Amino acid sequence: MASRPSSISTFKATLGGAAALFAGALVALGTIELGMRAIGYGSVSTLAYGRANYNPDLPEVGYAGRPDVRGIQSNEGVSEVALNSHGFHDVEHAKAKPPGVFRLMVLGNSYTMAIQVDRRDGYVAQLGEALKQCPALAGRDIETVNLGVDGYTIHQQFLMLRDYGLSLKPDFVLLQTNNFVVPGELDPLRNLSPRLFRAPDGSVSVDYSYLDAPEFRQKSSLAAILLQRASDDSRLLQYAIQYRRISKEAEAEAQKRGDPMKIGPAVYAAYRKGRDLAFDEIAAVLRAHDIPLAVAITPDADAKSNEPREPEPIKEEWKQLAKQAGAPFLDAETSARAQVRATGAYLHGFGARTGYGHLNRTGNAFFGKALAARLCPLLGGEHSAALAPAAVEQ
Repeated sequence: MASRPSSISTFKATLGGAAALFAGALVALGTIELGMRAIGYGSVSTLAYGRANYNPDLPEVGYAGRPDVRGIQSNEGVSEVALNSHGFHDVEHAKAKPPGVFRLMVLGNSYTMAIQVDRRDGYVAQLGEALKQCPALAGRDIETVNLGVDGYTIHQQFLMLRDYGLSLKPDFVLLQTNNFVVPGELDPLRNLSPRLFRAPDGSVSVDYSYLDAPEFRQKSSLAAILLQRASDDSRLLQYAIQYRRISKEAEAEAQKRGDPMKIGPAVYAAYRKGRDLAFDEIAAVLRAHDIPLAVAITPDADAKSNEPREPEPIKEEWKQLAKQAGAPFLDAETSARAQVRATGAYLHGFGARTGYGHLNRTGNAFFGKALAARLCPLLGGEHSAALAPAAVEQ
């Protein structure tokens, strides 16, 4: 008669089986991790929510770039992301401006942050290189300061300029905008950030109500921050976080499809009122510090390059805002379309999605050089043909 196994031997067998399963899972996860690295996948997390989680030199703006983050992103193209100690996709900058340096500061959103390309290939860095050909800056070192952050609204840009940017003593400020409305501009809770508003007494105040939003509290929690840090060393974890984020965004969009107020007149009027107020504040604070301002709009071009120009109401609104503030409006659309027609190379997108999304390396190089061609005469120098990819248009 066979003997029954003892409880100890049963426990050992169960423990051994569990250990084998655990070891197998580790091997499988390790294999997937190595495979993702081999194919170049990366989705490094670049934004930190809550002021306690980004550089304390920066003001309360909801979120900012994560200080000193390094990693790979392959969501749009493939690039090495390298954020500086203040969380910007830029090199380090001394707070005290060195003698003889011309410091050009750029405010903007994801087009200015430009993590889709290495930071040396972003249009801000390309602009700095191109300005070395400007006669007005001969004999001076040129330093471009990139304060662009993904999804930033003009409200965040104003607060960043007033409470941090001015401390760097810029000689010139360039505000980048787009010929469309960034989604976060329409809904204060979409990108969890402050909004300027005019109080009944006429003063300008800031609405920080997003600080109490459950989503903001979750994104700025210790658990969320620890998960971000853990993902810095795991492509698999980066994928899981990115998949969850995209799924939540798709779910939110699906819920809004039946909403008749997508961008209704009242929603757009509220956006425009806030945008105009924030822009006026940017212009006023720079005027008070005697710092010139210019507004630059990113080009569309690409598939539109062979089509007749259509009315562009958003661009016209920005042009009028700039005119009222006495700020030059830099629009390279005509030159961009001419370049696309001449070369056949689109300025946006990567791989199978060429023509869609953010500026690619070609687009960033074009935009940087086109802006330099338009900025040089404003700085008191004659236009240099070496600066322009095509004819200058003001």
